[in-house]
Amino acid sequence: MKKLFLTIVGLGLLVNLHATQIKVSEVLNNYMAAWNEHSLTKIDAFYAEDVIWYDLTYDATTRGKKKVSKAITDAFLGSVPDMYWVKSGDVFISGNTIIYEWVYGGTFSGEFDGVTIKNKKFEIKGVSTTTINSAGKIIKHKDYYDLLNFKYQVTAL
Repeated sequence: MKKLFLTIVGLGLLVNLHATQIKVSEVLNNYMAAWNEHSLTKIDAFYAEDVIWYDLTYDATTRGKKKVSKAITDAFLGSVPDMYWVKSGDVFISGNTIIYEWVYGGTFSGEFDGVTIKNKKFEIKGVSTTTINSAGKIIKHKDYYDLLNFKYQVTAL
């Protein structure tokens, strides 16, 4: 009887873990779709009020929905109106956190390192971790990406 109870509990935990993984994956897919639609309103809707964004490349942490939404969209959409962001490799899910490889690219027109750049195509790789709360909102997002390769592509070093 004890073995049967433990088996049933174990199966219940596996089903619950699988349901969490699907939800986290669905939220991420919808979040990435909002980015690829270039919809600031839709992107903003994914963040919890207390969201934290960490950008390893600049070792910068931004906190709070309004600040994160503005900072992240300015950084990745502001000078790249035709941007695209797609998963490109491994995806790992642990509880409510998803870790995934991606490719981000488009045509950059703006200022970078004090230089004005116009219409330079680029594509870079990165890895992000995104943690989602029980309401399906992003509470933590961390980006790790190849800024040096971006610099080479847009400044032709």
